[in-house]
Amino acid sequence: MSTVRGVDLPFGRFDERRLVLLLCFLPLGVFFAVVWLVPVLYALGMSLFDEPTGGAQFVGPGNYIDLLTAGEFGYFLWNSVLYAGSTTALSLLVGLSLALVVNQRIRGGNVLRTMMIFPYLLPTLVVIFMWRFLLDPNVGFVNQLLENWGLIAEPIAFFSTTGLAMAAVVVTSVWKFGSFAFFILLARLQAIDPDLYERARVEGASTWQAFRDITLPNLRGAILIILLVRGIWMFNKFDIIYLATGGGPLSATTTLPIWVYELAFDSIDFGGATALAGIMFFLLAATAIVYFHAFQPEREVAT
Repeated sequence: MSTVRGVDLPFGRFDERRLVLLLCFLPLGVFFAVVWLVPVLYALGMSLFDEPTGGAQFVGPGNYIDLLTAGEFGYFLWNSVLYAGSTTALSLLVGLSLALVVNQRIRGGNVLRTMMIFPYLLPTLVVIFMWRFLLDPNVGFVNQLLENWGLIAEPIAFFSTTGLAMAAVVVTSVWKFGSFAFFILLARLQAIDPDLYERARVEGASTWQAFRDITLPNLRGAILIILLVRGIWMFNKFDIIYLATGGGPLSATTTLPIWVYELAFDSIDFGGATALAGIMFFLLAATAIVYFHAFQPEREVAT
């Protein structure tokens, strides 16, 4: 028997400190269950029926089997991985490059830092209109520039060409979301002790050696966070691809989120759509587990 302020409790040791912790975390647990756990379980349950919206017939894992054995599943999964991986990697490289430049306190650095927030604040629809105009084969600035430089013989319809549509969507996404990595990395760079670089210069270290031995180790935690958060976000991204290409041409930019939309609203296959969303959930959950096991980002917080 244990007591809390002299009151006997009928269960094991449960002191005042544990009671306070329970009361503090109980609202968070309820909120987590209502907002996340219940909807996820409900959606996974719906994926086991052929028609979740009404007149449903239980099919068990049938929807999952049909999707996993479909010929286009591998292709759409590859498109999703390609889009998420390339946009995340390029956003990280662009953000890191600009953060290193601004961190040097060069002239105009404050202006560049202010300008970096604008793409992130612009509505996605505005960004799509702007880049479709820039890459337009008739009046687009990019095509005119490439023609003037003699790099192309005739205009290219970037968003309508099978081999270039994904690249065009990736460039558009990096332009809009690159500032996410920029601000995280810049904040971490500014937290590095300048004395470390001074000691490295005294000991004769080159710029590359200082970057390799001081900058990169201190940026490891920020880079891991960007890879995880941005990778998951871009894997689930729907709006920017749908508005830019609609998944075309010839499914060249169709990713798993686009396929979910097509199954639900074009094919009226709600069972398949919810099952595909479930597959995406399990893929991302497995990826997150492997990520935390391999990189152990919690060690960055502990240090």
